[in-house]
Amino acid sequence: MNPKTVFFDLDGTLLAPKCGRPFQIPEDTLSALTELKQNGHRAAACTGRPEAFIKKFFPGIFQSFVALNGAHVVFEGKTVSDRCFAPERVRAMTERFDSYGCRYVFVGKNHGWARNVPAPEMDRLNACYALPEFLVTRWKPEDVSAGTMDFVFLGEADYEKQRGAFTGGVTLNWHPGGFTADLGFPGCTKASGISQFLSFAGIRREDTVAFGDGYNDLAMMSAVGCGVAMGNAADKVKQAADFVTADIFDGGVSLGLKHLGLI
Repeated sequence: MNPKTVFFDLDGTLLAPKCGRPFQIPEDTLSALTELKQNGHRAAACTGRPEAFIKKFFPGIFQSFVALNGAHVVFEGKTVSDRCFAPERVRAMTERFDSYGCRYVFVGKNHGWARNVPAPEMDRLNACYALPEFLVTRWKPEDVSAGTMDFVFLGEADYEKQRGAFTGGVTLNWHPGGFTADLGFPGCTKASGISQFLSFAGIRREDTVAFGDGYNDLAMMSAVGCGVAMGNAADKVKQAADFVTADIFDGGVSLGLKHLGLI
């Protein structure tokens, strides 16, 4: 068997809330990642999260990753791509989304630039990012160094009022368990990030695997040789996958890797 590169989504795939505690990583998942690498395969994160989040929760595990939904790509510590919105685009998007009353965050490697988020929501939102002093509330477009966006809705009716903002090829990727979503842009997705990664590293698509659970993982599934959906994945992700493993806390990652003969 050729060495495989296995891309892992993070939230809902490698870590998730459990018993009221956020960001819990199953021990068998960590053991499986270690064994995967010991067997000569490569583990790479593929996530909407920034690099700082990856390094905080998985220190020493991922030297390769596709972060910020494809905007930031690193192979074995070497930067392949680091895309940021130009100030004029930030300004244009701010005007557009403000006109619809949207609440959103421009997400970058080290900070998120929040706009129109109610004060009572800020603590909860900061906790979701799990990085100290991540959110900035006073900023100008030229201050922003971001490659993706997150949106916060106060309920379904709130979303319905804003849905007209999400046209022109952008895609809302809903997050399970809450009324938040990240925004996918044409040409900048997990799939495009993986494509750049593979081209840079000279890796064949047939030697790649992806594990995921959420809507932004649909693009990732289309970019690899074999897609594995977690048991807790959205139905559309399960339908797109080549194999469905168990839930995250029922040994899903370990069982999936064993099924593929990688550990």
